[in-house]
Amino acid sequence: MSGPWRGPGPWADRVRVAAWAALVVAVVWPRLVGFTTDSDAYLDVAANLAGGRGLVQTVVDFWRPGNPDALGMWPPLYPAGVAALSLLGIPLTIAARLLSAMAYVAFALAFHALARRAGGRGFAFVATLVVLLGPGLVQASATAWSESLYLFLLTIALVAAYDLSHRGARPPASGREAAWAGALFGLAADTRYMGVALVPLVFALLWFGSVRRRTIAAWAAGAGLPIALWLGHNLAEFGRVFGPGLPTGTRTLAQIAASLAGSLRWEFLPGAFAHLPWIAVPALLGVALFTVWGLRVGGAPRWAALVAIAQLAFVALASWRAGINDPQGRYTLVAWPFLGLVVCVAVHALIGRLFAGQRSERIAEAMAAGLALLVVGAELGRFVGTTVAPPAQEVARRHAQVALMRLIPPGPEPVLSDTGHLLRLTTGRPAVQVPPARFRVREFTAEDARRWRERGVRVAVFRDSNRSELGPYLAGRLSGGAGSWAAEDSAAGFVRYRVGP
Repeated sequence: MSGPWRGPGPWADRVRVAAWAALVVAVVWPRLVGFTTDSDAYLDVAANLAGGRGLVQTVVDFWRPGNPDALGMWPPLYPAGVAALSLLGIPLTIAARLLSAMAYVAFALAFHALARRAGGRGFAFVATLVVLLGPGLVQASATAWSESLYLFLLTIALVAAYDLSHRGARPPASGREAAWAGALFGLAADTRYMGVALVPLVFALLWFGSVRRRTIAAWAAGAGLPIALWLGHNLAEFGRVFGPGLPTGTRTLAQIAASLAGSLRWEFLPGAFAHLPWIAVPALLGVALFTVWGLRVGGAPRWAALVAIAQLAFVALASWRAGINDPQGRYTLVAWPFLGLVVCVAVHALIGRLFAGQRSERIAEAMAAGLALLVVGAELGRFVGTTVAPPAQEVARRHAQVALMRLIPPGPEPVLSDTGHLLRLTTGRPAVQVPPARFRVREFTAEDARRWRERGVRVAVFRDSNRSELGPYLAGRLSGGAGSWAAEDSAAGFVRYRVGP
């Protein structure tokens, strides 16, 4: 493919892509907090793993009684990677963000390879620049989340599987090559559960893609082994392949669809455009139309469209069946690269129709490059603009950490708290996490208080503003009436209580 981005060779493009991804990380790293509640939970598991205590968490989510508690709420690969980096002497907090950053750069190279299969060298370079600047993906590049690692493994696995069914004049793939290609999918699923849903999809694509049955069997074996090991662990620990049970979901399908549309709006569009309905709504309709076009055109665009749809369907089903967070943010940003690729291919093809002839390639790439620059200005400019003062969330987080350090007395015993992840990260004390009532499998009772005391819990720290979400038993203990716990100190909206006599 001819075009202005043709350099000395493919490796020149890869070096440019890696440099661009590294530049994005360098720009956003100092301007993001880099940690959320989920990040603190990952760090807790990584610390336990590095300390030789195994795959357990000392921050207990969604109310299960153990402390330490077997890991199962999410797969193990990301916290295991953080623990491995920490063995090199890197602090856990740095290791967690560093793993995301390195995976983001690796994902950029993997996505570039997928984009080359969709449209050639010149197209692939520009499409990669555009996709790397998706707002959610940019945030994930410097945040202690599992998304960057998952997207890298998923994308390189998709490239390997695609090559199995599009060999051209090359000899059929060996069983070993197919097994390794499948293992990449298995590792992706061991990073985020939604990867499990993609295995039957890719199996079907290979089955109907004129791939030898022996090759498909080797691929399936490679994909199935890592998944079976982890799901077997869950079955042994919890009696369920997807970890501990969650509260039953109460959302309607209409509510889920509205949440997904809102999430796509903010994850796929620069902030300057997302809040403008007259831009955001047509943009989302365009993405939907281009996705339908990608399904019809076949090849890599069809694979990308199906992967995006399957991931969004998994999120919708999980949100409908279980009482988890709204299907937004981290849940949907993993669909952006694949929908973004389909959109770029469609726009490229449209320009080719409008500007027939040899100049169409250059025009298409120039317009795509212009789009990339527009996204740079709208999105990275927002991060650069925060250099005068740190983001409000960072200020609030540091204020909370200072308050917790003052309120929590020294000692090894667990602390009961509705901010357990932050407490664990700040003070090193294990925490019994009390999630909001809508996220619990069941309500708390006096029996729970007895079990807390048996495990050594003597102190509780709650946000005073969250009393209404704690449920009747805990709200009664904090009300100041008969049978309530004694309030001992307060700071920055937190109140410390003495649990029991």
